[in-house]
Amino acid sequence: MRVFLYTLIGLPLLFADAVLLYTLPVRIAGRLTPVQGLILLSGGFAYALFHFLLRKPERMYLWAHEFTHLIVAKLCLRQVRGFHITSRTGGKVVVDRTNVAIDLAPYAVPLYNLSALVPLILLRGRYPHAREIYLGAAAFLFTMHLWFSVEGFFDGQPDVLRNGRVFSGAVVFMMLLFWVPCLAAPGTRTGFSSLPSFYRDWLGGGVALAMKLLSRGRGLL
Repeated sequence: MRVFLYTLIGLPLLFADAVLLYTLPVRIAGRLTPVQGLILLSGGFAYALFHFLLRKPERMYLWAHEFTHLIVAKLCLRQVRGFHITSRTGGKVVVDRTNVAIDLAPYAVPLYNLSALVPLILLRGRYPHAREIYLGAAAFLFTMHLWFSVEGFFDGQPDVLRNGRVFSGAVVFMMLLFWVPCLAAPGTRTGFSSLPSFYRDWLGGGVALAMKLLSRGRGLL
């Protein structure tokens, strides 16, 4: 019953995800130069090459995944009874009680990307190409996060199945969409200062498009 109810909630969230995804790229592109856009694409492509031609960084991802479980469990005031990562069994965090936030946080929070913000903030004023280096690294790390998250959904991880694939996918995808402007902002000239107006414009455009689509849908009935 829990999964069924969550699936019903997830369906309109998927519609919202599709609308927000459709309206996001053109707004992000407007904040980046052509060179920066190329750097982002190169960073994502570099991870794909690394993944297939060199070594799949599974252990690196597992540390971020399980550590995010741990952080959110602590924030939710849960008792953590175990934390371990091994090459044979993967990783596991044992808590007294779980919830949706604890289950889905590792998929919805790109922890390595957030960590990459720290050196950028410290070094941006000292090195003229810090923004470009950050954008390439951010694209690399975000692609890694997406790749392993998608694998987790297809593999049917217990975190995902506990809340249903539809609901989990809708929530995680929406969270990742909301992270994109924030993670890209340090690489732009305006930085974080223009984020509030960006989100207002993006969400406003999404609501307008959603209302237009729903109106057309009603007209077909």
